[in-house]
Amino acid sequence: MFLCIWIITLSVKKPLIAVYNLINLATAGGDSGYLFAAAGVLVLLNTLRALFLYLGWFSVGHGMARLFGRKWLAFAVPVIMIPFCYQILESLQSSAKPHFGMPAVFGILSVVIIQKLTKDVAGWGNTTLALIPLLFSFQWLDVIPRLTTLGFGWGEVSMAIKGVAFLLERDEILNLLGGIAFITVLAGGLITSELLILSTRQIRHMKRIRIQERQLSRLREEHLRTRSSRELQNLVHDLKRPLTSITGLADVIENSVSQENIKRHAKIIQRAAWGMNQMISEILHPDSRRTITLEEILSYTMSQVSSLDFHRHVEVMLSERESKITLEVNLVRLSRALVNILDNAAQAASEKSKEPHILLQVSFDGSYVLFSVIDNGPGFLQHQLRELSSGRNRTGLGLAFVREVALEHKGTLDIGNSDNGGGKVQIRIPIEREVLL
Repeated sequence: MFLCIWIITLSVKKPLIAVYNLINLATAGGDSGYLFAAAGVLVLLNTLRALFLYLGWFSVGHGMARLFGRKWLAFAVPVIMIPFCYQILESLQSSAKPHFGMPAVFGILSVVIIQKLTKDVAGWGNTTLALIPLLFSFQWLDVIPRLTTLGFGWGEVSMAIKGVAFLLERDEILNLLGGIAFITVLAGGLITSELLILSTRQIRHMKRIRIQERQLSRLREEHLRTRSSRELQNLVHDLKRPLTSITGLADVIENSVSQENIKRHAKIIQRAAWGMNQMISEILHPDSRRTITLEEILSYTMSQVSSLDFHRHVEVMLSERESKITLEVNLVRLSRALVNILDNAAQAASEKSKEPHILLQVSFDGSYVLFSVIDNGPGFLQHQLRELSSGRNRTGLGLAFVREVALEHKGTLDIGNSDNGGGKVQIRIPIEREVLL
């Protein structure tokens, strides 16, 4: 695009007409002010043309470097092609040609200098800001009469300006003003480049700090989770001792009394204690299993959801025939995984809809039991499906634990979108025995 704009600028004649008009005014009135104005307009015109040429080949060089994986192309392409373009214009004898200044050696050096000064400037907008004063300063060398013998300013318009300066005996003034303009603008360009580089480095430094802060925050959270998990394990382990006492005393009561109602109450205490003991074992040992029906799994899961705000938005779907199918599962960990998924689905659905709807569906396909959670939220974006995470914890919240539970049961965790566009998360657990419905 930049190269196309550069080619278009070569065909624009009006700025050159303005330069010639100023030269005529300087000649007619002997006014060096018009002459310097003509030099300034020419320098500005050549700067704009050079800007698009440089940006064009810089972008081509960077593009080729990314395409071929060769970083040196970002430097080599502009160094070769920018002087080449000027030499092509020189050979064509174009009336609109911006003279390169010196022969190709100076052109290559100017590209190298600009590349070095702007290599750490991020973004094409900032690169343009850094390029403009640098190019503007270099173009002033073309209108300094004293540098003509060194190869500067051999273009038609540049020679016309310097020729008039000699005729009016204003060449020393043009030398002085051109030199001052070159030094001043170059200094401004160097300062601008340095400020942009410092700004870029500061932004990169701040980004690194933010990344490090996020990493430290994650490490702190992981440490707290590990500590909390360890303390919870110790606490649950400590519950076993009083529970053993309760079970033993209930057994003593059942066998030492004759009243039937007391025996019945003792048996209820024993069953409750046994259930608590089973739960503790499942919390402490992920490989602990119990055989339980799908109906009981859902009932236990929904009993945990009932205390949460979104419970009224959850619809459970389980056929009567499939409700009696049994699985060997760690009920505590599987139910926690399902609650995690339901919680995520509720958050996603509430973001999009005023009437969130979460479907918890359990089905059986002959060899697998499928626990599906489907919401009417915005669904997952493609990059979220690839990374299995999102910026709003859509899948990240508890996902590691859910996947871990699925793997513990020799199953899989699948994440995708439903037909209605919402999110769809499934835990698939195999049944290793034949089931008759």
